[in-house]
Amino acid sequence: MAKPLAIEIPHQLTQEEAKQRLVHGLADARQKHGKVLSGFNEIWSGDHMEFGGTVMAQRVSGRIDVLPHSVRVEVDLPMLLAMLARKFIPQVEAEGRRMLEKK
Repeated sequence: MAKPLAIEIPHQLTQEEAKQRLVHGLADARQKHGKVLSGFNEIWSGDHMEFGGTVMAQRVSGRIDVLPHSVRVEVDLPMLLAMLARKFIPQVEAEGRRMLEKK
């Protein structure tokens, strides 16, 4: 495994509201990107989530922590995906910000 990819996304929500938006947003993302995502599972323990699945036939895993003022996402990527990951960080951050923006 390569070094984990880490992203921190600020928010102005309660931790519970941020978590609920992530739960719903991640479900939408699985439907939207189902062609490249498969076998994804998530396990929440309080404000911490462990996840894993397959992206482009490569196994990935990671963690999400809902903090008081931000959400920290860490993804463990195989080398092949790690080489491509930097291109997608801005998209992941933008999608996360959309999920967590105060309405």
